[in-house]
Amino acid sequence: MSSPKGKPRRSVLIAARLITVLVSLAGAEGVLWFMGYPDWWGMDPDIGGKSGGVECDANLGWKAQKGDFRLVWSGNSDPSHPFRYTNWDNGRRATSEQEVAPGVPSRPQVLFFGDSYVQGYGLSNPDTLPWIVQKRHPELQVSNFGTELYGTYQSYLAMQQRIHGPSHVYYLFNGFHEGRNVGEPSFLRIMKKPPAGCFYPYVQMSDGKLEGRRSPGELVWSLSRHLRTVAMIEDYKLLIESYRRRQDKRKITEALLVKMNETVRAAGGTFTVIVFDLDPQERKDYRRFLETQKIFFVDCDQPELHDRSLRLPDGHPTGKLNELLAKWIEPIPVVPSRVVSVNQPAPRGITQ
Repeated sequence: MSSPKGKPRRSVLIAARLITVLVSLAGAEGVLWFMGYPDWWGMDPDIGGKSGGVECDANLGWKAQKGDFRLVWSGNSDPSHPFRYTNWDNGRRATSEQEVAPGVPSRPQVLFFGDSYVQGYGLSNPDTLPWIVQKRHPELQVSNFGTELYGTYQSYLAMQQRIHGPSHVYYLFNGFHEGRNVGEPSFLRIMKKPPAGCFYPYVQMSDGKLEGRRSPGELVWSLSRHLRTVAMIEDYKLLIESYRRRQDKRKITEALLVKMNETVRAAGGTFTVIVFDLDPQERKDYRRFLETQKIFFVDCDQPELHDRSLRLPDGHPTGKLNELLAKWIEPIPVVPSRVVSVNQPAPRGITQ
């Protein structure tokens, strides 16, 4: 039976709607492609998998793996220019030619914590900040506990493990640590499943208390790697799931800085925050907070901080910028060492 006069067949209507949907999706794909969305589209396909110089850790998620490595920085397409990467035991990157055994220190200790900026990713050993400080101060024993992708929370967990007595402790703070602390999608998003035993620690706040959480990582959907519209759906899913804790990221980060200070002071040491890469308003807010809490800090709001010639292409400091930073943090506070058991527990303040 034919369709009523003037009305198209139902099959034609369905086909027209399907074509409209396909054309709309294709248009959306084109617009998103033109806008460069999502910005993680060009992620390293190995993100989340095993990386050189890193191993899983039952408390920290991952830590520096002992050994000598020659790695090619991901932004350098020339494999003939690797950087030398030496890690000692106890999660430390080398700060001198000869490894210093952990345990009871023979010299006053200076400990550095933070992310890949402190670790010196992309730099050979002598260009890292802790190495430069050690070279300038042979009377001190300098340790580098900086680790790639760490935020304030993982650095705090590392302090609980590594601080066993009086020392001066530096934590290099970047504004993007806030997102890592609360498990923002940009921190948890991975392209490969992590090795067994690795995880992503983050914190959420419940009834005013910090609660530690662990994530295996948010593996990018297969379709998200091919269709930008699907990637957008996945993005919004993760943003909705993390909304509540993201709203608390400033409070959580401030609470973690206070706990860092308490941990160091309880061990008889002193604590200083190196305020590094933050936008102007963040810098102003954190300066005010640290002053209110009576936490020592070094504000690196210097013109050289914005000199692109002093940065690697991905924003990491070069050896020249680390030389300047070593001057900015002077004078180095000296805390006399004393005999303390390396197994002495540090105060804990976050439920797991």
